[in-house]
Amino acid sequence: MLNGVGTNISMAYTSNYNKKSTGDKMDIEFEIGNSEQNSINKCGERQSELTEIYMNMLSENNSSLYNKLVNNKNEVEQVAPDKEIPNDKLKNIGMTSFGLSDTESQIVLASYVKTSKEDDPVVQVAYGHGDNRKVYHVHVNDVDTSNASDLEMFAFMSYEGYKGRTAPDSINNYSAYKTMKADAGYGMASTDENSFVNKKVNADYLLEQIYDSLKKRETEQEAKSFDVCEYLLQMIKNR
Repeated sequence: MLNGVGTNISMAYTSNYNKKSTGDKMDIEFEIGNSEQNSINKCGERQSELTEIYMNMLSENNSSLYNKLVNNKNEVEQVAPDKEIPNDKLKNIGMTSFGLSDTESQIVLASYVKTSKEDDPVVQVAYGHGDNRKVYHVHVNDVDTSNASDLEMFAFMSYEGYKGRTAPDSINNYSAYKTMKADAGYGMASTDENSFVNKKVNADYLLEQIYDSLKKRETEQEAKSFDVCEYLLQMIKNR
């Protein structure tokens, strides 16, 4: 063989053969096999080391993706209405709405699941009645705010408010976030169910852009909006 790998194998063959010229063909092939296996083992060990380094970095910088890879679960799970958590195990923590038509809107409720674990808090987001009932369970710690739907951000920000972290001069965190979205040209409210549940937005980038645009704080309103935006950014970064 003319490549580097082939040359190394040939050298191993010659060396082993000269050292043990009385050995039969099986002995020599076994020794060559050991040489190849050692190289494979070293590659495997190096790959394991790199994987460990990557996962450690991921756990520090993108906990939502890390949890998804490690725990193999999605941040949002749609559940059948008959699997809905009973009211006595829920704590109502938020309310919002999305459009149904020009004159109608759908009320949406966020409820903290009191039986969920502290290291994996779950918020139930539900709306509608009867056959139109929709229920989602959102694993708050797994929400990726750089690629999140309004449903996910509603659950996440409602939970943050429940834990006592609320943006200044705001009704609630999600209301403040919707105002920031409107300022960025995304529209204040979801126009329909599909945009509320499925349309993803990079909330990190959106808030950072607004934050940069308001740094001069030329008016009293801009100063207030800057403080709200700064608070929401810190909430996301320090959760």
